[in-house]
Amino acid sequence: MDLQDTELYDTEIKIYQSFWKNLLLIMGCILFVVGGGYIISGPSRIVTRIIGGWLCVVFFGGGGLFLCVTVLLNSVRHIPYLIIYKDRVELYVLLKANYDTIYFADVQRFRLIKIGYSKQIAIDYKATFLSKKIKSSSTILRRLMLFNMQVVGAVESFAISNFTMKGKEIYRLLEEHLKRNRSEECNCI
Repeated sequence: MDLQDTELYDTEIKIYQSFWKNLLLIMGCILFVVGGGYIISGPSRIVTRIIGGWLCVVFFGGGGLFLCVTVLLNSVRHIPYLIIYKDRVELYVLLKANYDTIYFADVQRFRLIKIGYSKQIAIDYKATFLSKKIKSSSTILRRLMLFNMQVVGAVESFAISNFTMKGKEIYRLLEEHLKRNRSEECNCI
């Protein structure tokens, strides 16, 4: 074990969303809004204007505006999306404006997965914790977890494509912390 690895393990690691990668998503939303505006103003039927134009403007305009506001607030406030501690990981949940804590003691493993063009890290929980998590969840959350289990093979995952750190590096850090946490648990027993 290297001294630098030990220092990295003992300190918290903050990982932020990339402002520039999110700016590309915002620009994509703007392009769709312009396309929707073109459909609305063009010589087309009323059904095409409503479905193709207005829904495009409302959906991508609202989504782009929401994304723009959240990216600006998170970058101004310096809110990290992911914080890796010695014994846990904290994921920022935008709608709650708070962190969800995932303890390494409850995790069996992390997996790199790809769904379409989205790279994600899936969290495989230990069976005992997973059953507690499912039982304590609401009916809607249970259905979402079961759907995610069918699609991904895990009840939770998070996207890693728009961070300031590369996804494989995040995965490597999580796996290292998980292994060290397990070895410390074994040494304590």
